[in-house]
Order: sequence, then structure tokens, then C-alpha cells
Amino acid sequence: MTTFKVAGSKCKTYDYQTVKNKVVGLLDSLGGTKAFIKPGQKVLLKPNMLSCKSPDKVATTHPAIVKALAEIFIDYGAEVIIGDSPPVIFGRSEKFWETTGFARAAHETGARLISFENEAKQKVDLFTNNESVSVHLVKICFEVDLVVNIAKLKTHNLTRITGAVKNLYGLVPGLQKAQWHKVYPKSTTFSNFMTDLASKIPCQLNFLDAIEGMDGQGPSGGRKIYPGFLLASTNPVAIDRVFSALAGLDEEKVPMLKRAKEIKWGPQSISQIEMLNQSLESLKFSEFNVPSTPLQDYFPDNFLNFLKRLIWAGPALKDEKTCISCGRCEKICPVQAISIEENGANFDRKVCISCFCCMEVCPVDAIVAIKSPLLEMGWKLRNLFKKDNVKL
Repeated sequence: MTTFKVAGSKCKTYDYQTVKNKVVGLLDSLGGTKAFIKPGQKVLLKPNMLSCKSPDKVATTHPAIVKALAEIFIDYGAEVIIGDSPPVIFGRSEKFWETTGFARAAHETGARLISFENEAKQKVDLFTNNESVSVHLVKICFEVDLVVNIAKLKTHNLTRITGAVKNLYGLVPGLQKAQWHKVYPKSTTFSNFMTDLASKIPCQLNFLDAIEGMDGQGPSGGRKIYPGFLLASTNPVAIDRVFSALAGLDEEKVPMLKRAKEIKWGPQSISQIEMLNQSLESLKFSEFNVPSTPLQDYFPDNFLNFLKRLIWAGPALKDEKTCISCGRCEKICPVQAISIEENGANFDRKVCISCFCCMEVCPVDAIVAIKSPLLEMGWKLRNLFKKDNVKL
């Protein structure tokens, strides 16, 4: 029986030197830096940059871990790139980097920050939920020599947990992520899709930031918790199975883990995992509250398919005078949905996947996001509830 190794280390603080020592120890347990990279090669660090929030809000990977990994690989002679794609960014990547602390981590180590919206895309074909689909991922994850997935321990209102498998979904740029949520609105079908996609991504090293985490209504508005550990493994499913076991969750009720078992990706159960440095028992934490079954799971598919036609978002010109017809948006579009015409950029909504790469590269901010009336109403209600501190 194949076994998968997961290295664990207790850690109660984000003090940089402490974190770096712990990360070095985890890497050593898995064979050391030399087992993953050679001098002169390229490394992509993919943290969780879900939202434009400071590290103390526990919605994102802590920058101390990102900095430690960047420094370790750069000192070994590798070129390090840090990148991610939040679900809603709309041309503000620099603000995200500054607020999350990733900009400082890059500056202090010499790593290079990239916005996935600005990078070339690569089409990936897969069979999921009994159909063939094509997804556009950021191409750099297939071009570097090592992808390091740096996830955050959190809950998720749809998939129950956010760990290593779900963090790879950030390699899908822009609001294209939201579009796939619309295609697969239920917890099971979306988890199937996300797991099938993640299994095709060449990710050779995974970390879980569980020094502080989030439960309740995650992945951004839940309660801060203090599990107090770090995990590392070569397989993201192994990380998530250990995460679930430590939190006291039933693996069969975590849809991503159930799907990973169906497609025989990674360890099929916790019994196939060998813990290094720390035992499972020594890292367990209590009172981990996961969201209940999402509301949309109770609705029939026909009703949800009807709603899909009423919920959409896409790019549009602010006005014809602002567009300078430079062609950058046309060049960056992964599905050739943009053409430059006499009055500026024109968008083919039947082809557009709402990744908003065009908005990210526009030098004069001529492109704006427009929403369907139903989505606009939902957005306003969400902001109203947030303003009044009412939990949805």
C-alpha cells in the first residue's frame, strides 16, 4: 500500500525567525531543498490571497511563511516568483500585495511578484461531472520547475474546508473562478470540478498555514482560531486529509476528499499517511465549527439553471472616449473575446469567461465591470449587511 508523508510542526507564533526555522525543519523532513529544486531553476510560490485584508484577519496566508520559503529557495540559488489571483480584484493587485504583506516579503527577499491576470493563459481540458470542459489556467504554473502551494487553514461555505486542494483554484485567473461557481453551484459538483482540475496541476510541494486559522462562516468572514501548527507534504490531498482528521471532521462529508478518493488521487484515507516529526494526536485541536449544508444544495437543478441566466458579470468600456485602442486587452484575452474596432474595444459576451484580465492591463482604466440586475441587487444587499455588521 502506497503511503504519503506529511511533516508537521507545532508553532504558536508568526515571529519570522521561528517560522523560518520551522519551515526549514519541515523541508528537511521531506528530503531538503535539494529534493525539490536545483540552483538556477524557477519556483512559483502560490499563497492564499483571497481578499485585500491584513494578515491579522486570517483570510490569507501569513507573509512570514511566504517570506521564509522565498528566502530559503533564493539562498539556494533559485529564482522565486510569488503570484495569486483573488476572485475579485478589478485592477487593484498592488493594493492586495501591500495589504496582505506579500509585497514586503518579495521586496525583502528579492522575489518577483506577478499578477496572474497579466500572465499568459493555458487551456486545460478535463472530464468532470460527466462532461468535458476547458479551463484557462495561468500558464506559468506549467513553465516553472517547482510550484509551492501555501494554503491557509479555513472553512468554506460551499466546500466545508479551504486547504491545499482548494488553494490551487487560485491558478484560475480573475472572475473566471466565479463563472465556474455559476456552472457548478452545488457543493458536490463544484468540489468534483475543483478536485478534478487540481489533480491536473503540477504541484510538487504543499504547505498549510495553521498557526492561526478560521472556522465558522469562512473563507473570509469567520472566527479566528489558533490551531498552532504548520504542515508540509508533496501531495495536497494528504494535507487536507490530515487537516480534516485534526479538526475532527468526517472525511466522507468533505466533498473534495470524497472526490479525490473516487479518482484515486492521493491517499485514499488517513491510514495511508505517515506523519513525520509530530503525531496526529499531538496536533489535534478542538471546537472547529464548519458551515452547514449550503442553501443551493436544496434547490432542484432546473431552478438553478434558470437562475444562471439571470446572474452574470462582464467587462465593458467606461465610455468610448476613454479607450485609446492600444490593443493590450485584445492581446491578453485568453479566449479572443475582444476586438479593437472604430469606437474602441468590443466584447463578445458569448465567448467572454469574465476573467477580467482586460481590466487589469488597461493603461487608462477604460474598462469597467458591469453586472446583471439580479447580481447588482445581491451585491448591494451584501454590502448593506456588511455595513450593518449583520451575518448572512
